[in-house]
Amino acid sequence: MITAAVAVAGLFLCQDPAPKPQVDRGQQSRSSNSSGSQRRATLPDREARAKVKAFEKALKPKKVPMKLRKQALDLFEGGINRQLIKPLARFIEEDSSVTLRRRAVEMLAYQPRDRAKPAILKLLKKARVTANPQVHAGLIRALSSAGYDAKDWRVIKDMFEDDYDTERIPLHEAILDLIAKHKEKQALPLLLRNLDEPAPKDVHGADNPPAEYWKARWHSWAAWRGKVKQALFAITGQNFGSAAEAKAWLKKNRTY
Repeated sequence: MITAAVAVAGLFLCQDPAPKPQVDRGQQSRSSNSSGSQRRATLPDREARAKVKAFEKALKPKKVPMKLRKQALDLFEGGINRQLIKPLARFIEEDSSVTLRRRAVEMLAYQPRDRAKPAILKLLKKARVTANPQVHAGLIRALSSAGYDAKDWRVIKDMFEDDYDTERIPLHEAILDLIAKHKEKQALPLLLRNLDEPAPKDVHGADNPPAEYWKARWHSWAAWRGKVKQALFAITGQNFGSAAEAKAWLKKNRTY
């Protein structure tokens, strides 16, 4: 464990002086870190390689304490370089701490888009990663800020309605925020199915889910129903009070 700590500290004490980082104005203006106090800057390749080497060395021993894993992750804070993407993605997939994995997702989101976006899409296809709703939601938000476009909808289109458990509310909200931000018209059927208060069509039907399902779905719907309306407004410019009203309007406006 001492070796891991020395590896992290040694980067700052022993590495050769690096050229002054160049601030990436585009990346910097898009977002800020969780504390909002540290500016982001593009790292020279040599400095990025040194950080990755120290990061991997610190995490090499088995059962590294969370404190040391956090210190290793600190090495990447605010840094932008494509060399950070692979170790961040591996950390998100393998680490046991939800808190640290969420932080790594935030870091991944502001890396160079041409490499970060494919890494995010790949992680979204891994059940081990998306098993945690908080991490899953973070990846959706990361995708939204890392160059989402319409063809990516196929990757996430079934995630919203896959499970209405209240633990997944952060994921539901992240998807709705993505839909609104990017005005994703492909999401209209999903939005219409989740606009009205949920209730079974046939309480006594053999295929009707149990009461626990409807209870969880109602509580989830109550948490994000406002975001459903916001997403519909972002796409259509209209406020709808019900799915029937929305469907009638959409029928008259076939461009949707």
